[in-house]
Amino acid sequence: MGKRISFGAPLRKHVKRYNLHDKLMSIFNLLGQDAQEVVDWAQKEAQRRRNEGEISKTSDLGKEIFQLLGHTAAIRLVQNNHARGRLTTKSEVKKRTGQKVEMPVLYQEAGLRHPQEARNLRHNIFHEAFHAYIMNLFPDVSTSVPSTGEGLTPDLMVHHKDPDWTISVEYKGYRSITLLSESEVLKGMRYQEAYGTAWLVTSSTKSVREYYGQTLSSTKLVERGLDRLGRIAKRRAYTTEQKENRGIARKGISHLQKHEDSELKCKLITAQELLESCKLGKPLRGLAITTGMEFAEMLRGAGFNNHAENVLRIMKTPARKIHSDTVTSVRLIG
Repeated sequence: MGKRISFGAPLRKHVKRYNLHDKLMSIFNLLGQDAQEVVDWAQKEAQRRRNEGEISKTSDLGKEIFQLLGHTAAIRLVQNNHARGRLTTKSEVKKRTGQKVEMPVLYQEAGLRHPQEARNLRHNIFHEAFHAYIMNLFPDVSTSVPSTGEGLTPDLMVHHKDPDWTISVEYKGYRSITLLSESEVLKGMRYQEAYGTAWLVTSSTKSVREYYGQTLSSTKLVERGLDRLGRIAKRRAYTTEQKENRGIARKGISHLQKHEDSELKCKLITAQELLESCKLGKPLRGLAITTGMEFAEMLRGAGFNNHAENVLRIMKTPARKIHSDTVTSVRLIG
């Protein structure tokens, strides 16, 4: 910064105590010509928050000022990168401003939309629809979401007591033109091996039953998946949808390669067979795969027309246009 920035003792003490001088200089660089103006605002805002009881009277005023500056700088970073056609990463925000942020939230505050928002929204719409459906069928079940780091992490675990049974559920909410990847089917097979029964609920219009028959083999999935996804990954991508499909393909290739040596086999069952067996108190061991149209019909049959329309909207609406007035898009729910 060519222009010297002046600031008060609280911020100076905080920066000195935690050795944040380089981070503060980085923040000032991001704030640019109006850095002094932002500093003056942050000092007044932090004092106002303390005076009005929004923060504790004994809180570190310097820390509050630093957080306000860092957050403003993070918003500027997103806006600057966007103007240059670049996506801002969480690690870049942390490195340059010291802020730990949820990227979809930060993008919203910057007046932009993060690509993760569409993925979150599609997942959350699927979750709300499936949760309503399963609770309608089995009012006495409980549900839980495995935490990342616990090993295998399906999107939802459904537990029933007396009789005791558990099924694992994974949602895949892409546009219907996105083919269901062999990688996702392999993931479903891994959940089936771990939990006995798995259900892959998708927005795809096609099922793999016609390609793989009644018994799934991880060896076949890996072999055919690497070939098919490899062709998709090499295609030129011009539109957002094409870029998303290529990204899905690349991610799928990595997953398939990682499990190339696995020798899994499991029975492919229908959702109807699975649900009937759950009603009898003993879910079939196998993997059920439900397409988007099948899921929408199941929802309609249970009287959930709004949820069915939301699922169809995911299937038809491009990622950049999908929105909801009732379901959050800035974080995953479950």
